[in-house]
Amino acid sequence: MRALWIASVLLAFPCLNVTAADGACPAASPEVQVETVHGEVRELSDTTVADLARAAKDRNAPLRHPILGAYISSIGIGLRIGDRIVDLGGGHRCSVPEAIHVRLTLTGRAVHLPRDFADNACLLDLARGHQRKHAQADDALFEGVVSGFAEHLRARLATLLPDPAPSESAARLRMTEAARKIVEEQLDSYESAKANVGKMVDTPEEVVRVSEACGGALKSQGL
Repeated sequence: MRALWIASVLLAFPCLNVTAADGACPAASPEVQVETVHGEVRELSDTTVADLARAAKDRNAPLRHPILGAYISSIGIGLRIGDRIVDLGGGHRCSVPEAIHVRLTLTGRAVHLPRDFADNACLLDLARGHQRKHAQADDALFEGVVSGFAEHLRARLATLLPDPAPSESAARLRMTEAARKIVEEQLDSYESAKANVGKMVDTPEEVVRVSEACGGALKSQGL
């Protein structure tokens, strides 16, 4: 799931008067800092095995057996940008980022455990432990993608040349939207990898382990 929220704060540096022969905005070379936050994983017993199977079918998502619940998360993005306004003359202005602080939050994290297991402590612990592996895999994937985020973001912004705008506010809006788009594009690799990270947890060995656990209760119930 990808649910992005954007919080942008602009910190203004002094305005500069620049004469550009081609009328283009100057290239940016901002200082980029990336902060990551791993949100708490909530545990909810609010679904059933039948509900999970139905949801997978409705989304045309692969249904992996045995069914032990579901883990979900989303990403929140916060942007704090320090810029300088460059006046090109003739009513044309540019917002050039000097410093960008990106706060990426792994949020909305929850493990949904089947109520079917409520009366079976062994199955409930089994499902909880298995979904915890999914959460840990998500943590590792998130950190792996973000590790090179600052350099990639800096390189992309260095090639960003937004068109001049008629006012400071319009120039800042144009720059902020461009930066936001770059951040979202950088996160595409996380979203693509996340679609397959479940397979890294649900290995054949893990499937055999959980199927045979608790006296083979899952196998005997056809779950």
